[in-house]
Formats: sequence, C-alpha cells, structure tokens
Amino acid sequence: MDPALRLCYQIISLTVWIGLSIAMIVMGAIYKNDCPIQPYIPIFLLVTGITHLVAIFVLFLRIVLETCSLVLEALLGTFSFAWFIAGCVWVFKLYNYYEGFCNQSLYLFAFGILIFECVMIFLSMIAPCFGCSTRTLLYERFD
Repeated sequence: MDPALRLCYQIISLTVWIGLSIAMIVMGAIYKNDCPIQPYIPIFLLVTGITHLVAIFVLFLRIVLETCSLVLEALLGTFSFAWFIAGCVWVFKLYNYYEGFCNQSLYLFAFGILIFECVMIFLSMIAPCFGCSTRTLLYERFD
C-alpha cells in the first residue's frame, strides 16, 4: 500500500475512533440514570469511551516508550475484550424489553456501537484471510 494512502487511512480511522469515544462518554454521562432496567449500560459507554481514548494515547506513547506501551496495550486489550463481552450481555439481553425501562436513545446508541464493534472485529479477523486469497489468486496463479 502506498505510504500516503496508509497515512490517510490511519488519520481517518483515528478521527473516527476519537469521535466515537467522545460520543460514548457524552451519551453515558447524559443518560447516566436513565436506564433503571440495566444501569450498567451508561457505565459501559463511559468506560468504553475512556478506554478507547487511553488506548489511542498509548499508541502515541509507543514512539517514546516502546516496551512500556506494549505492556499497557496488552492490559488495555485484555480489559477491553472482557468489557466488550460484558457490554454485549448487558445490551443484547434487553433487546425486546428495553422500551419503557431504558432511554431509547441511550439503548439504541449502545446497541449500534456494539454492532459496529462486532463488524470491525469480524472485518479485522477476515481481512488477512481475504488478502491471502487475493494474493494467491492474482499473483501466484500467473507465475
């Protein structure tokens, strides 16, 4: 991939994740007490948003302290994965029952964020496999 294109992709990706993280923090703070059926949903959004911002900061820390940042990235990654699973349980469990018991904007935002993250995880897992098959189809076939 062209270095300029890669840099452009990284800047756009970073901007999207920072924007989503700030939106999660704002939604979690605004609707902190508006989901009595599952009070962990706003907390999930707050903690996830803060964790994403810390992870982005740690990426910049990698330039200065590589070993320290790798340890922090591993800890953040482990925590984020466990927190993501907890969020999936809290949000998806209420899919048919949230109306009247949880603010609709809060619930649908959390639901959308989790679906977006599921899609991103799926794409990040399947992209290397697809890239390998494309390389095999295009390059090794014509050698």
